[in-house]
Amino acid sequence: PNHITNIVPVTNINFSVNSSCTDSNYLHAGFSISDLSASAANSFIKGHASINSIKERLVDAALQADVNLGDIKNIYPVEQLVKLDGNVKATINTKGKYDAAKKTFPVTNANVRLQNGIIQTVYYPHPISNMQVVANITNSTGSLSGTNVMVKPASFQLEEQPFLLEASLQNLADIAYSIKAKGTIDIAKIYQVFTQKGTDVSGLVKADVSLQGKQSDAIAGRYSKLNNQGTLQVSNIKATNEAFPQAFYIQEGLFSFKLDKMWFKQFKASYGQSDFTMDGYLQNVIDCALSDKAVLKGRFNINSRLINVDEFMVFAPVKNASDSLRPVPQVRPQTSTNKTGTGVILIPANLSVNINAVAKQVLYNGLKLEDVKGAVVIDKATISLQRTGFNLIGCNVVMDAEYGSLSPQKAFFDAHLEASDFDIKKAYNEVKLFHDMATAAGSAQGIVSLDYTLKGKLDDNMLPVYPSLEGGGVLSVKNIKMKGFKLMSAVSGKTGKEAIKNPDLSKVDIKSTVKNNVITVERFKIKTAGFRLRVEGKTNFDGAIKMKMRLGLPPLGIIGIPLQITGTQTNPKVKIGKGDKDEVPETEDGEDGDNKPVDKKN
Repeated sequence: PNHITNIVPVTNINFSVNSSCTDSNYLHAGFSISDLSASAANSFIKGHASINSIKERLVDAALQADVNLGDIKNIYPVEQLVKLDGNVKATINTKGKYDAAKKTFPVTNANVRLQNGIIQTVYYPHPISNMQVVANITNSTGSLSGTNVMVKPASFQLEEQPFLLEASLQNLADIAYSIKAKGTIDIAKIYQVFTQKGTDVSGLVKADVSLQGKQSDAIAGRYSKLNNQGTLQVSNIKATNEAFPQAFYIQEGLFSFKLDKMWFKQFKASYGQSDFTMDGYLQNVIDCALSDKAVLKGRFNINSRLINVDEFMVFAPVKNASDSLRPVPQVRPQTSTNKTGTGVILIPANLSVNINAVAKQVLYNGLKLEDVKGAVVIDKATISLQRTGFNLIGCNVVMDAEYGSLSPQKAFFDAHLEASDFDIKKAYNEVKLFHDMATAAGSAQGIVSLDYTLKGKLDDNMLPVYPSLEGGGVLSVKNIKMKGFKLMSAVSGKTGKEAIKNPDLSKVDIKSTVKNNVITVERFKIKTAGFRLRVEGKTNFDGAIKMKMRLGLPPLGIIGIPLQITGTQTNPKVKIGKGDKDEVPETEDGEDGDNKPVDKKN
């Protein structure tokens, strides 16, 4: 390339490598490299490293380096690299045993200094300049408590916008932290320095933050001993995570720090078609940043015009840019082995947050929920909805529910639903779960109320695994007209009573339970056209039925005809008499997700 002025050779390369294993067990293998040295122009590196065995992990290493970064692009030409300059000096000495389980580490002293660093690539016309880093890592005792990390200072400048960071972490067993950050970072420009033009990455961060305290004080709630303050302003941030297929956008937001809380103000964000306006706080932020076992707590108020739940499923397909409110990069999860479903919604295990949510519209698996309001609690990898109200197909619904993810392809739910006076025909046409669980409603018109509790598993398309469903409740019907209902048509044909072919029902409460893929309907009574019907029995989600019916004849129903209905919901078979004791086939939900018949003997 034209910007490569002269080639610098690497000279005086020396090293000796030794390895050994006392037996056939690889854990007893050891390795060492000694007399390591190399030089190029005014730069050099030298040192040694050894580990006695993989099992014992006794480490002995030392490295000394003095590197002129300006020589690197001439030692190893990289066409994309326009300018690289600065001086790096490093001295690292470490000796002792490493055992992460016992939290023992080699005694270490490491110093790294970068002076006057500059980097520029062909992807952006201006360099990141004035890069200064002074970092020191020491461990004098071989334990977590003896480990200290110092960064003082670290700074750089891009487009005349300086950024400064100072940090001190002492005693990693109970981290005493002191962190200061001030300046502006244009993420889009930083990213373009290292990648190709046209990549859809943008965002601006303005920081003026000072964080100081001790981890144990944060855990114990001694917040007065914490000195966390300052603000972090963000705008036009785009963030991606392999757990979610689309980009999360933050249009604007102001974060402020006080004691143990990180406050969210003027926070506006979107994810695909979904939008959020949020205010509130996160608690325990510093502890979560310092420990992977800490729980992030918080309380928020969230308002939204639209939440499309389907887009949050782990492996949900990414829409084209024209299909959503904002451009969406084609990002897919790296670890997915899922071939068929879109995956469930994953809930972080280290999150404990209370949310008061208001959404004008929520879309989920073809359902359109209007005017959603309720309290949401996220804790221990589950979401709980408390007296959440919404409007579905013109009906007011109140729901208590719990949801949790078991794996990227499986989840569970436990819900109690109260819905009053909804149009049964409309529910059958527009609500898939109702369509599947109340297939007879396809031949009905009228008003229905529901008070039902149901729990079970969800598959990788967030749809119910029917053999896992378990629950029960009451379906109340009134002013129902059943026209063309095949079961009643079959009964009418068998008994010769034309009046019951298309019955009108005034008010009936139907109690039922669900278990092992079977809906068991308790005995209920119907009066229609002078006849008195008594019905009970079972049906399953595969369509098989086993019902007992008594047709009481006018005027008082004292004389009745016993009936047995078998077959399927689409092809019912009616017999006069008490019939046999055959049961509707049950299917239980296997632990591995396979469905298997229930063993009646057990």
